[in-house]
Amino acid sequence: MKSFNNDIGAYAFLGLLVATVWAIPLAVFLHRDAHGSPMELPRCLEARTLDQVRAALEAQGNRTVLGLYAATEVRSGANRDYRRCMATVVTDDGEAHIGFTIGWHDRRNGIPFWAGDGLPSSRQSVSKH
Repeated sequence: MKSFNNDIGAYAFLGLLVATVWAIPLAVFLHRDAHGSPMELPRCLEARTLDQVRAALEAQGNRTVLGLYAATEVRSGANRDYRRCMATVVTDDGEAHIGFTIGWHDRRNGIPFWAGDGLPSSRQSVSKH
């Protein structure tokens, strides 16, 4: 009968083999969202995007955002690591076109960021209602 010390190399090899076989699919799984697709940035028209942009616009000054609509993607990064968007915002001063960017704050954990150009001064608004 073999002693345990002689078989430890075989057990270590088997353990590494099993760990490797499980680690590769696990790494792929962890890099995917709940639907099984690779992590993707929020789109320009998604509700959470519009909520984030609206909150940032209202926080930057004393103007109320009455509406935010017609958000479209104008450009994206080669690796889909950012989206550049344009939208129309309606404030109590009038209507204006704004630009904002969606990017990865922490891609691994699926945490995006939103950054924008901000509201133009009330004299630069596109139209008055």
